[in-house]
Amino acid sequence: MSDIRIESGRHRSFYSFAVAETCISLADVVYIMVVTIEIYRQSGSAFIASLFPFLKALAGIAAGLTAPLLLRKFRSSGLLVVLQAVKALLLTAVVFGFPFIASRTYILLLFVLLIALLEGWGNPLLASFPPKLVGPSELVRANSLLSMVSQTAQFVGYTLTGSIILALGPRPTLSVSVGLWWLSVLCLADLARRFKREEQPEPIVRQTKWEAVREGWRLLWRNRTLRIVTLMDVLEGMAGTIWVGAVSLVYVQEALHRGEEWWGYINASYFVGTITGGLLAWLLARMIQGHLIMCMAAGSFLFSLFTLLYGLNGTPWLALLLCVAMGPAYQIRDVAQQTALQTSMQASALPNVYASRSILLSTVTGVSMALVGLASDTLGVRMVYVLGAAVIALSALLSFVLLRFQK
Repeated sequence: MSDIRIESGRHRSFYSFAVAETCISLADVVYIMVVTIEIYRQSGSAFIASLFPFLKALAGIAAGLTAPLLLRKFRSSGLLVVLQAVKALLLTAVVFGFPFIASRTYILLLFVLLIALLEGWGNPLLASFPPKLVGPSELVRANSLLSMVSQTAQFVGYTLTGSIILALGPRPTLSVSVGLWWLSVLCLADLARRFKREEQPEPIVRQTKWEAVREGWRLLWRNRTLRIVTLMDVLEGMAGTIWVGAVSLVYVQEALHRGEEWWGYINASYFVGTITGGLLAWLLARMIQGHLIMCMAAGSFLFSLFTLLYGLNGTPWLALLLCVAMGPAYQIRDVAQQTALQTSMQASALPNVYASRSILLSTVTGVSMALVGLASDTLGVRMVYVLGAAVIALSALLSFVLLRFQK
């Protein structure tokens, strides 16, 4: 009977976590769109508006370097609640002081930097929780469900936020984001309460500050599975920058010969594909769980093929169909890869590993964005997608290296 109660409690904890993740995903989209539009409206400068994602990336690197120092002092569940609550407090302050803060772009960017720093500390904790909340046999299904609801929330956010801003104005729209963030705090607080009661406390490992900071990097290097999966993520992160807004817009205009509205259609079709892919991964969870590496390889190869066809294509409706088809390929690969990473080590080590990976991926993504823009200008937008497809295919080949090691 005790085991049954624990399993039931774990499921309730997972549902609290899933609701919190959905609220955070939707709130982040609303927050990003409102703040970006407001910065551009006040400054009239695309460069200053572009400082928003730059500051978020910079704060992500700083947070990744310092996160292990927080993790060595506080319980992960309690720390996650505190970080999310402080983030909600900061955004609440922005809403209450909106006329003053929004009219002074440098103050608004300071709030952006502080919130991004809190997100950088909290995201590794969020990513590390699923293995603690469900058993190994349910991990693929859990990751699929979380991915599906997150993509759905982002799709709804990007689709409706612009209209809500036009109808209500930026300040009431930002209040929606505040409400969602506070709801996520309540869900995470419930999760922390259940988690503290149901799980045994983790053993305390005494480390110096330097040992704590390098722990994630040490695991990334020494764990063979983790090292290869991280290299695959780096390659796919490089390739993922071909989907940044500027390149996609150039593709729509130069390859498809359509107006800006087709840029929205492309984004919407990709979201539809990822949501469908999340549902498909959830339905095929048992098969994916038993063949993680082959699913990683198959998903990456299909994604590479569809990306290549997309880059060479000039028919608008076929481009939409290819974007929808990319969704399931990407989701199956991503869910399998995420599960392989989560099961390659103890759950207690995951936050440090995710923090180290975030530094690596943020740096690679930042450099790749500049290179992709340069390649688009010099080689043409079609060649950008061809090169992206080649990089994704290289990532797929690494799956077979991992399979050989596993055998």
